[in-house]
Amino acid sequence: MEFNIKKEIILDALTKVQGITGKKTNILITSNVLISANQSMISVLATDLEIAFKGSYEAEVLREGSTAVPSRKLYEIVREFPSDILVIKEIENKWIKIADKTLEYNIVGMEPEDFPGLPDIEDVDLFEMNVNVLKNMIHKTIHTILSDEGRAHLSGIYFESITQGDVNKIRMISTDGHRLSKIEHNLEEGKESILKEGVIIPKSGNVEVLRIIEGEETVKIGFKDNHFIVKSGEEVLVIRLIEGEFPDCETVIPKTASNELIVQKEEFLMMLKRMSILSSDKYRGVRFKIDKEQVEAVATNPEIGESKEIISVSYKGKPLQVAFNPRYLIETLTSMYSEEVVIRFKDEVNPCMIEGAGDPGFLSVIMPMRI
Repeated sequence: MEFNIKKEIILDALTKVQGITGKKTNILITSNVLISANQSMISVLATDLEIAFKGSYEAEVLREGSTAVPSRKLYEIVREFPSDILVIKEIENKWIKIADKTLEYNIVGMEPEDFPGLPDIEDVDLFEMNVNVLKNMIHKTIHTILSDEGRAHLSGIYFESITQGDVNKIRMISTDGHRLSKIEHNLEEGKESILKEGVIIPKSGNVEVLRIIEGEETVKIGFKDNHFIVKSGEEVLVIRLIEGEFPDCETVIPKTASNELIVQKEEFLMMLKRMSILSSDKYRGVRFKIDKEQVEAVATNPEIGESKEIISVSYKGKPLQVAFNPRYLIETLTSMYSEEVVIRFKDEVNPCMIEGAGDPGFLSVIMPMRI
């Protein structure tokens, strides 16, 4: 195998697979990438056996063939390479030569036959989505995924299609037991999702999706044999879905919440960040005293000190005193575009609901703390 390729092309491909090949594993081959040269293209394949990536790229192929190369070292070599064109050549005993006129690397490769194959994704139906829609849905739900291997069914984003009236929608939901994020997107009239039943996409898979679709305008998605498939141009990502039943989250969303707080997002967000400075794993709650014209926030940590801040707000309802983990509020607000945010309360012990006009279809539900 021997080919010439532009540095920016292969660097972009190798950058996208570092999250897959960089995981700690006892299977050495999965820390490699499989590079194959054929006609005027090369392909780059990476897998950790849960997520697989394959991309095809233009190159000047001088000799066809395949080789498995350590992903991280190849990425570092290409990233620091001084030339805009790289010559990559397989020499004796699976060694790989990467060179130009003044610089040469020789690194040890592995048998390409030992590399795991890509799951079968032939004949899969694909559904085209706007990249910004998919990114927005993931960004709004990824922060509320539970990090607990013991409850795997909560360690991903639940993705489903629904119909409300005459409107077809796709919806993503995630929860960690303390909070919930839900985002719905209306499909164009007459357009239906190919998603026949709800699936759970692991957090690591969603992170890789965000990486592969960056810079694109549209993306195609599909499902086959317990895999989520994302196709972006000449690159494809295949993600093993999480097995299990996602809970019915509608039951935790309050049906009524008559107390309504309206805040300027940036002002409220900065106050939360300031209140978080004194928090710790042991003392992480912030108490909020809410009345008609203001919110008073107090953070107390007996080991460090106390902070207090007051901001002006618009509030309709009875006076409330309620406590929250500020990180939960910060992560929700950071994912939102709305300049003005509406927070609804039923009382001091039930979850609050957060929405904004600039974030249609989005709802965040957060449980208060008992301090």
